[in-house]
Amino acid sequence: MNNNKRLVLSIFWIVLGITLMILSIAEVLDDSVYSGMGGALTAVGALQLMRNLKYRRDPEYREKIDTELGDERNRFLQMKSWSWAGYIAVMVQAAASVAAYFMGQRTVQLVLWYSICLLVLAYWVSWMILSRKY
Repeated sequence: MNNNKRLVLSIFWIVLGITLMILSIAEVLDDSVYSGMGGALTAVGALQLMRNLKYRRDPEYREKIDTELGDERNRFLQMKSWSWAGYIAVMVQAAASVAAYFMGQRTVQLVLWYSICLLVLAYWVSWMILSRKY
């Protein structure tokens, strides 16, 4: 995504966040969750907007960010982090599913097992695609 699209997206998050907060304060939206979500979206949009403006104005910062995005070591670390996160997620879900079984929480157990099945299926499909590509 180029820099102009990122700038527009940041402004969109700010406007959406402010709109949610106003609608929540005016009690058009009943739940206070919308006010909190609006505040979070406004904060994220403002931070992204500041980051985008700094990227446009500061050549040293731009060079640093471009180098970080294109660095092979960072890409390797991102891939390795995702693989560890996948293993950890499956193991934690399996342990939680066993705990849910012993606590008599059948619905929680099934949701956790279906989630594990979905992750394993996604792993298998991605492995099949990548094994043909590489």
